[in-house]
Amino acid sequence: MKIGILVYKMSGVGGVERITAEKINAWIEIFGYDVVLITKNEKEAPFFYEVNKKCKRYNLNIHAKLRSGIKDYIKNIPQAFKLFLGLKNVMKSEKIDILFTTMRGIDSLVVPFAKVRVPKISEIHGSGFAHNEKAWFWKSLIINRYKKLVVLNKCEVDYYPLDNIAVIPNFIDNSDYNFSKHDKKNVIISAGRISREKQFDHLIDIWSLIASKYDQWEVHLYGDGPIDVFKNKIDELGIQKSFKIFPSTTEIKNKMQKASIFVLVSATEAFPMVLLEAMNAKLPIVSYDSPNGPKSIVTDGKDGFIVPLNNQTAFAEKLELLINDVSLRENFIENQEIKLDAFSKKRVMNQWNDLVLEVLNKK
Repeated sequence: MKIGILVYKMSGVGGVERITAEKINAWIEIFGYDVVLITKNEKEAPFFYEVNKKCKRYNLNIHAKLRSGIKDYIKNIPQAFKLFLGLKNVMKSEKIDILFTTMRGIDSLVVPFAKVRVPKISEIHGSGFAHNEKAWFWKSLIINRYKKLVVLNKCEVDYYPLDNIAVIPNFIDNSDYNFSKHDKKNVIISAGRISREKQFDHLIDIWSLIASKYDQWEVHLYGDGPIDVFKNKIDELGIQKSFKIFPSTTEIKNKMQKASIFVLVSATEAFPMVLLEAMNAKLPIVSYDSPNGPKSIVTDGKDGFIVPLNNQTAFAEKLELLINDVSLRENFIENQEIKLDAFSKKRVMNQWNDLVLEVLNKK
């Protein structure tokens, strides 16, 4: 079987790139399938996450700014047509049996028409919480042409007026981790791209509420993006000695393993891979109730804390509970074991394979 995977790029740092690389490797190494990776506009940079060398790659080299609104849809029509032709040619020459894609916007409306006899599956990695419901009514007329649209948690289903939805979460590979609580330092860690929806300015505010009481603790934030505003705020609040920002790193797993608590303050999250990574690194979690991913991973009061969205005071209180109570942190870590099994690579990839066989009528 030959699987095609169409994405925007793979050179970036993020959950979509990470899980795409993991799935490519699993298709090849576990199931023995051939995989063709098609990128719309890949940068001249190495992939941040390792991809099996058996994966064949194509870059369509099509640039377009993706923004919402009818004007931007119209502006991007020429690029969308280029995407249609480029994708069609690759699918034809490679004789792809089934195509997965993370395309959004006008691009997602083009993909179903490229080699219409080849079944296509659309993966939605963002939350539908903020999308335009009226616009989705019209989009659904085309999106329903996908054999399946896959969302990451059950709460997301309600946002899409579609008949072809499946729910499959992301997964974590926890087979290569050796835990020692002696490795842990007094570090609170967070990670992600520096962008508005990640709300890392909230984390600065939260830490400023309690930092003076915990001079033996530090907050470490890993991410790339515009950080000057953050640095100015950190200086103004006088917490520069305990709140540190670092670039994204391929060693984030090791950084997590040496930390003691993980925090997430995003405005929305469909299924944050970083929370699975945190659990895998044996980190108790404090997270906003960001629509709608965190609560599908973290069970409040059992393996972490879920705090009402944007309630910084409540967040600081839960963070203090974990700082002050080692046994509570260890109890949360113990309870995470069962949760990690539910999101194991083997379990989730079998769900994906079942979906493929169902779509191809081979099951």
